[in-house]
Amino acid sequence: MINKITTVILSSSIFMLCFSMAAQTEKEPFKAEFINNIVIDGDDSDWESAVSLFDESSGLMYSIANDDENIYVLVKATVESSMTKFVMGGVEVWISADGKDKRKTGIKYPIPLSWEERFSSMRNNTTREDMQRQENERTYKTMELRGFENIKDNTYKVDELEIKAEYSGKNGNTIAEYKIPFNTFCKPEQINGENIFAIGVVLNGMQMPNFGGGGGGRRFGDGQMQRQMREMTRGYSFWVYTQLTK
Repeated sequence: MINKITTVILSSSIFMLCFSMAAQTEKEPFKAEFINNIVIDGDDSDWESAVSLFDESSGLMYSIANDDENIYVLVKATVESSMTKFVMGGVEVWISADGKDKRKTGIKYPIPLSWEERFSSMRNNTTREDMQRQENERTYKTMELRGFENIKDNTYKVDELEIKAEYSGKNGNTIAEYKIPFNTFCKPEQINGENIFAIGVVLNGMQMPNFGGGGGGRRFGDGQMQRQMREMTRGYSFWVYTQLTK
């Protein structure tokens, strides 16, 4: 009898422990801040009332806000490695109105030049000033869109559509702002203040040149330098589960 009671108590304890662990791992929604005066211009002073959160793995700070027609995302690099990846690897923002972690509808911005594009410019004897101008036009003035309603998957100017993005590297900041109209990715009935949106942020690793491939030879030195280079080529991502403020 005692053994039966002990078994029941132990089974109940295991059940409660599993229930507790499941409850702790549930997605806790983050409440977006309602701000109706955000301008996508690379200046984050109009975000002062928004809560900023920090993702330790990527070294990125982020804020989320909305008004009646748009959702806004602010991403800021806070450490040197993430600042470098920001412009040499690029950032992606994905959004899902059904709260699922899926990279279906998103923006890539900034968009770095590939090493192949850089080497091509060098082979064509492009001047440094022209290379800088080409990089600025590609990296900071265009964005890649995928999966939006009635918008073809393609590269667009950052101010060409209702969807907008802007970067700033001034005053020691490395930030990007994104404006995503609700009508480009969700249905009107989902904009109710209760629906949970999943927002994914990807910090891509820095692209490295391919010097002919192959397994022979050593690259980037040994020891600490190799570890640093591996870290710089490593990407990070995280998801935020967000409710609108109405």
